[in-house]
Amino acid sequence: MGPETDLVAQLRDYVAPAYRGSKMSVWHKLPITRRSAVFILLFLGNMGELRVLLTKRSSRLRNFPGHVALPGGKADNGLESEWMVSRREMHEEIGLSSNDDALAKLGISIEHITLLPSYLSRTFSCVRPCVGFMKFSNEGDVETTIASKLNLVLNPGESSSIFSCPLKDFLYPVVDEPAREALERVSYNMKWGGIPWSLRSYTFLQNNPNEVEWLKHIKDLSASEDEELGEELDMSDKGRITPPNMTPLRSASSSRSASPMRSTSLQPKDRKGKQDLSSWGRLGSRTDEETNEKIYDVWGLTANILHDLSEIVYARDRVGKRQIGEEEMIYCLYEFGHLMQQKERSDAEVKLIHSSNSPASSESAFGFNSILPEEEFSRLKKLYKL
Repeated sequence: MGPETDLVAQLRDYVAPAYRGSKMSVWHKLPITRRSAVFILLFLGNMGELRVLLTKRSSRLRNFPGHVALPGGKADNGLESEWMVSRREMHEEIGLSSNDDALAKLGISIEHITLLPSYLSRTFSCVRPCVGFMKFSNEGDVETTIASKLNLVLNPGESSSIFSCPLKDFLYPVVDEPAREALERVSYNMKWGGIPWSLRSYTFLQNNPNEVEWLKHIKDLSASEDEELGEELDMSDKGRITPPNMTPLRSASSSRSASPMRSTSLQPKDRKGKQDLSSWGRLGSRTDEETNEKIYDVWGLTANILHDLSEIVYARDRVGKRQIGEEEMIYCLYEFGHLMQQKERSDAEVKLIHSSNSPASSESAFGFNSILPEEEFSRLKKLYKL
């Protein structure tokens, strides 16, 4: 074992804060149709580093087509826990069994480590991240065991690619140290409807020489899918792919990494003032503008969740010094704003999805202050101050 597994052991002690000091997450307070869960599957990479498994969503999906995401989805019924939802969805998307006994027969185990607080998606779902660690009893023959027995298969209706990244690369900008594999890391402080918000992007090579062998063997469906759909998806789904209209609170903080996978002549550099967010996360993958290599773009909610987890794991002394997740915000929207109470999105929710807080907006522009009491809106602004 090693220092990274020691960090996993420490992570078992993490207890996610809930709203208003409650012992139960706001996730359980909401209607079933508003409950979603994702599984953060951690495992050790070739160099003993903690890696996280990610998927690229099928471009045929109605919501967030082509985005890079964590395996997960919506609850089916009120009896499903967060763990049950995320494990079921992971099985449906990539074929990783949700039956622990079946995995044990293969010498594989997935330990349920901890839960993170709930997050608010921009489509007004409550997303609960479940953190698990996959390990193998036959450490000396891991690649053979996984490749031949685990039989991971992508569901073409759900996912088109599967890959992994070092968890620590998502720690930026808390610690601005060289990335292990990330090509570029960008972090914006934004406002969404008047509430401070973070928008982050982390890009990785698709053809990654450091990828674990058992993921390299899985057939990638994205090439044929993108070729088939071409630019048609870009035009018809542009509104769903791009982030909501949010305004930067300050310039971007950006790091360009001199990764071992790239030419050493490419030195890290800062990029500031990038204001056009319309191309972020396009299809979840694109071609790097400098090298013409195909890259994955991990951005939005997925990037925020992984950034927060990396902070909990690698910068534990910071835990409790800032608000992680949106438990308090979701509670306020539900209790005082009367949002997220029905299956269908309300008119107010639709307005907030597209709300802006630009300097040109008038004071009467629709934001969270339009549906929340002034006291609660001010409390949230202070709570989530970046």
